[in-house]
Amino acid sequence: MIPRFSPTVSFAGTLRFLLDMALARGDSNDISRFERAFAQFQGCEHALFVPSGRMALLLILRHLGYPPGSEVVVPAFTHFSIPSVIRYAGLVPVFADLDPGTYELTPETVRAVLTGRTRAMIPTHLFGRTCPMPGLLALAGERKLDVIEDCAQAFGARVGERRAGQAGQAAYFTFGITKNFTTYSGGMVTCADPGMAEAMRESLRAFQPASRSRLFKEGIVASAMAAAAWRPAFSMALAPVVRAAGPDRADLVHRLFDEPPRDLSEASVPALQWRPVPAQARAGMRQLGALDARNELRRSAGCALLDALGRRGCAGLPTAAEPGGDHVFMSFAIRREKRYSFIHRLRRFGVDTSPGYVTNCRHFAPAGDKGGPECPVAESVADRIVHLPLYPGLSRADIQRIAEGVARADCA
Repeated sequence: MIPRFSPTVSFAGTLRFLLDMALARGDSNDISRFERAFAQFQGCEHALFVPSGRMALLLILRHLGYPPGSEVVVPAFTHFSIPSVIRYAGLVPVFADLDPGTYELTPETVRAVLTGRTRAMIPTHLFGRTCPMPGLLALAGERKLDVIEDCAQAFGARVGERRAGQAGQAAYFTFGITKNFTTYSGGMVTCADPGMAEAMRESLRAFQPASRSRLFKEGIVASAMAAAAWRPAFSMALAPVVRAAGPDRADLVHRLFDEPPRDLSEASVPALQWRPVPAQARAGMRQLGALDARNELRRSAGCALLDALGRRGCAGLPTAAEPGGDHVFMSFAIRREKRYSFIHRLRRFGVDTSPGYVTNCRHFAPAGDKGGPECPVAESVADRIVHLPLYPGLSRADIQRIAEGVARADCA
C-alpha cells in the first residue's frame, strides 16, 4: 500500500536532532543565524523564530494593536486554531466564503463581509497554492486593511518574483513534523516593521526555553513516522489498521493525530508560551538550502498526478496555479461525495489517504455568533475533501498507481 505520508526529514536527520538535544549542542547564536538565513531566503526584513503558528498569529495580532472587538476576515474553510487565536486576542473572526475551484479567499468573497469594524484579512495559501494576492492587496489598500499571510502550508512558494509571505504587514509559518520543512514544532513570524519585530522579540524573551521532554517527544514521533512510512513496515503494521476503519468513519491513525476543535483559554495558552532552542534552529539550517529543490519535486509530482487523473476522466481535482502564482502541493486534495466510503474503496486498491484537518470553522463559532453570512462553498467542500499521497519520494509508477486507484474507486 502507498502510505499517505512521508516525513520531510530522514531517520538519520531526526537522530542528529535528538543528539543535538541530548548533548545540548549550540547556543543562542544558532537561533540568530537561523532567523537571519530565513529572512534572507524570504527576502524580508525581520524573522522571529517562535514556538508555533498559533503563538505567531497571537503575537502579530497583539502587536498590530487593534481595538477590542475589531473584525479580522478569515476563510471559512481553514484550521480551527486561526479563529480561536483571533477570539483569544479580543477580536472577532469574520468568515468569508471561498472560490469553489481553489478553496481560497477572493477579493469578491472578502468584500462581501467587510464592515466599518474590519481591520485585517488573513489569506491562507491553502494546500500549497498561493492566493490571488494582487486583487486582495488592491482591496486591502482601498479599504485600509492590514494583510496577514498564513503561509503554514506554502513555505517557499512564490507569488510573481517574490516569496509567499512578503506582501502584507506580517506573515507566519509553521514547522511541524508533517510539513515540507520541520524544526520538530515551532514556526516563524516575518514582518517589515522594525518596531513591531522588536516588540514581538521582547514578548518572546519572557518565555522559558522549550523543555527537553517536549522536543524529545516530537523527535520520537518523527522517528516512528519515518519507520512507519517504509513500505514493508507500513503494509504489515498500519495498512491492516487503516483498512479496518470501515466505510463510514475516520481510521485510527487519523483519530490519534487529529486535534478536536477548541478555543484558546487562559488555562491553555501557557502551554504555548515557550521559546525554540538551538537544536531546532540547527535542524532548520540543515534543511533551508534544500527547500527549493524539495518543493520542485512536489510541484513535479503534483502536476504529474493532476495529469494522470485528468487523463482518466477523474473530477473534483485541485486547480493548478494561476499565472504569476505557485502551487507547491503541500497536499493534493480532491473532492468526493461520501468521502469515507471512497477512502475505504481506495485503500482496497492499495492507496492510503485521509480526510485531513481543515474544516468549515463556522461550525465552531460560539453559540449565536456564526461570524458573518452563510458560506455555501465552504459548507460544501468541508465534508468532501480527500488528501491523496503526495511527497517527493513518489515514483512515476506510484503516481500512475494512485491515479488508477482513484479511477477504480470512483467506479466501484
